[in-house]
Amino acid sequence: MTDTIRAAGVPPAGRFALAAALCSSLGQTFFIGLFGAEFRSEFALTESALGALYGAATLASGLLMFWLGAIADHLAMRRAIAISMLGLAIGAGLVATAANIGWLVLGLFLIRLSGQGLAGHLAVVAAARYALRRRGRAVAMATYGFILGEALFPLGVALAMGWMDWRGVWILASCFALVIALPALWMLARPLQHPKAPAGVADPASAEPPLRRRKLMRHGGFLRVLAVVLVPPVVVTAVFLHQGTLAERLDWALADVASGFVLFAAIQGVFAFAGGRLIDRFSARALLRFSLLPAGLGLLSLSLTPPDLALWLLFAGLGMTAGLNGVISGAVWVELFGTAQLGMIRGVYAALMVISTALGPVGLGLLFDLDISLRAMALAYLAYAIVLPPILVPGMRGFARVDGG
Repeated sequence: MTDTIRAAGVPPAGRFALAAALCSSLGQTFFIGLFGAEFRSEFALTESALGALYGAATLASGLLMFWLGAIADHLAMRRAIAISMLGLAIGAGLVATAANIGWLVLGLFLIRLSGQGLAGHLAVVAAARYALRRRGRAVAMATYGFILGEALFPLGVALAMGWMDWRGVWILASCFALVIALPALWMLARPLQHPKAPAGVADPASAEPPLRRRKLMRHGGFLRVLAVVLVPPVVVTAVFLHQGTLAERLDWALADVASGFVLFAAIQGVFAFAGGRLIDRFSARALLRFSLLPAGLGLLSLSLTPPDLALWLLFAGLGMTAGLNGVISGAVWVELFGTAQLGMIRGVYAALMVISTALGPVGLGLLFDLDISLRAMALAYLAYAIVLPPILVPGMRGFARVDGG
């Protein structure tokens, strides 16, 4: 039985992870942002007001993941993903029919929680938990799903807006989640056995007492890994939000910046692919020690190379680190704690990531206001990337057990 599961575990987990990550696109910022002008016009919102409302919905959904992430530990994956798609369908329907700002915010909250939150979370948890032999590659497939959504859904919205208004597009999105995504993901999740099922492979951590959230937040291994894996999403979010400031300082054309995002997505996919294979060969912790370096070199290029070249080096470096971190942050928790409570552990990580990425752009904005040079910022980041990860991420054996408590 064990051999059968090991032989067949990776493809089903990878297929489900890719599809769930793709469907999470309906709750991702890049999709919702396509309707920003329509939201402002319909509800008489300013840019700052819409940003504040969206930020509040995002922060609330992210904080709820602190507790809701454990749904992956207590429900079969089919039921968990069905709840996610139902929530996404209801949220999209509320956005489509919103008569005032209150209903709009409630709809945004539900699609952020169900799409960006739960669906993305379940995609990575499924890949990390059920792919027993090639976990890194399965987690990489979840990353491919996110990237594929970024490539396909904006194009789909652009085509749909040509023959219906924005409310019609959201009705279409609600129908997609309910009629297509839910049954498809239900079928793809069928081979993924619940972790408490008797036919599963023994998990070395399953015999240990359950790890509580309070104890997890004091766990040395968890905190030290957090100090590395939270850095890339914070830096990428901050740089992307302040891309206009960088463009002004370095005299970048907006068309070139848009091309930089294409390069970022392509490089991210390549390094997610490579990272998955490196994790399978070595470990997520081994890769974690070097994953921050490409972004640091990209940031340093802003002050050392001509602006035109720096743009490409920046987006390439950020893409490398983001691609590696995407698979590392999915696989490393299994190496530390096993799979029994993976949903709870990654849910806590997801909540902390939302909080940190909300603070990151504020911090970068303050650095700009204080007129800190790009070179000084890059050197500080590089010093962190070179010195701290090898210290924070120790040897391969006994990491989770030695630090426990």
